Amino acid sequence: MSQLGSLIRVGLKVNFGLAVLRHRLLKEKKDRWLVPLVGLAVLGVLPALYGIILLLKFLFATLQPLGQERALLTLGILAGQFFILLFGLYYIISAFYFSKDLEMLIPLPLKPYQIMASKFAVILVNEYLTVLAIVAPVLATFGVLAKRGPSFWLNAVIVYLFLPVIPLAFVSLLVVAMMRLINFSRKKDALILVGSILMIAVAMGAQLLIRNSPSRGGMEDMAAFFSSPNSLLNRIGAKFPPSIWATKALAGGWSGEGLLNLALFLGVSLGLFWFLLVMAEKLFYRGLIGIGEISGRTKALSRSEMSRRVASGRRPVRAIFSREWRIMNRTPIFLLNGVMSVLIVPAIFVLMAKAGGGRGDTAALLRLMTGAASPVAVILAAAAFMIFCGSFNGTASSTVSREGSQFWMSRVIPVSPHDQVLAKFLHSYLVTILGILTASVVLHLALGTKVIHLLPAAGLALLLGFVLTAVGMIIDLARPLLDWTNPQKAMKQNLNVLFSIIADIIILTILGFGLIRALKTGLSGTTLLAILAALLAGLSVLSLALLFRFADKRYGEIEI
Repeated sequence: MSQLGSLIRVGLKVNFGLAVLRHRLLKEKKDRWLVPLVGLAVLGVLPALYGIILLLKFLFATLQPLGQERALLTLGILAGQFFILLFGLYYIISAFYFSKDLEMLIPLPLKPYQIMASKFAVILVNEYLTVLAIVAPVLATFGVLAKRGPSFWLNAVIVYLFLPVIPLAFVSLLVVAMMRLINFSRKKDALILVGSILMIAVAMGAQLLIRNSPSRGGMEDMAAFFSSPNSLLNRIGAKFPPSIWATKALAGGWSGEGLLNLALFLGVSLGLFWFLLVMAEKLFYRGLIGIGEISGRTKALSRSEMSRRVASGRRPVRAIFSREWRIMNRTPIFLLNGVMSVLIVPAIFVLMAKAGGGRGDTAALLRLMTGAASPVAVILAAAAFMIFCGSFNGTASSTVSREGSQFWMSRVIPVSPHDQVLAKFLHSYLVTILGILTASVVLHLALGTKVIHLLPAAGLALLLGFVLTAVGMIIDLARPLLDWTNPQKAMKQNLNVLFSIIADIIILTILGFGLIRALKTGLSGTTLLAILAALLAGLSVLSLALLFRFADKRYGEIEI
């Protein structure tokens, strides 16, 4: 096997830890409770997947009479690539420049492009799993409803395999260039964070600036729209042409148009990846030198110093909260994955709502839909959006894992597990509150949602966020990931985050079906909201009590 192939093989083993998991399950006979939990999680996701398929069927049935069903493919592909473009930034920075295995790889007789290519391959596999829930249902639903043949399904597999390459390669080039410039400065931590935020802001700002395309107006626009089955997909994918190439490759099959666009899509993907490897030879090591100084200049907090701070005038909960705050804010990867996620998700919503520009503004359609809906439906939909922005970020479900090898301090300092968990809960819940507030502002400014609807929605979201935060922390306490090779693994590659998201989906699905049944009984909107608020308040108290009780038992059992 070649050196590059060996690197990729080892990287995948380390990334997924399958050998360790197999050893723990079969040899040590530990973590066997994960097997039924995974099965339960799959069953819990099925109702949500069914709802997504129903939505896709509705969109397909709406677009097909207009001859614009191809736009459904473009929308799914564009959403997946845009998601990779934004959140792939975290993977790239962490894997390329903060992975602990770099200390072992650099002294080996390996070329820079081999190291970067192996890490890129591992990230690529992770992104296949990330966009699976976004792109796969769209491809499958379209293929079945449109009754496409083998050419579509074969092209679908090829397009899916190459789907993350262009956005990941583009982000990688920006990161490599950014790290080369940052390496000239002594303030690397701050510059990495600021540079990452600027990269995201520039990417999203550029989309907003170019969203308005020239329009001829009147009957000419309408005639142009219905004259071609590609008119809507061209408009949706105008900002990112690879999504149009992929759509035409799928829709065209093995025809001349399909094969030409497939060749164009693959050619640009491979060309951009080749250019990345060329730049790796020139810039990768130069941007890497000195990165270790970021943490090296920071004095480690000793056991005696931590005990002194806790025993001083500060209250224990406040001291632990301050420590948790610093762990998050002083690690760019943690801050980008946690706090920045609750700001980016609402920003993505604004960007998607503005898609089309002018009279085709999606926000206008959303405002029309929400204006026609009942107040209860608006409140519940707003609450769901708020909780999605506030709780689906992995902060609570990695609160113990983020400590890594430093967790031994939490076991020896003179602070009870109850107080430590309370401080961690307050920190995670603060991130949830930030996401809810940001979502509220976005709903008010982008969709014109009335304050009278936002206030009860925010109240419901805060109560539900209380429950989901406690559930996420319980999951991380059950099996914390303390032996990670880079900060990214503590959050984005942590199974606890995935389990927490699945648990959140299950809870939301149960509440959703319960609300549907309650609405059929004829309850008034006010009564329904009051019952839901009381239920969530009771669940909040119960979940926090369970969290404290589990922490008292679990802290002494965690192996470091």
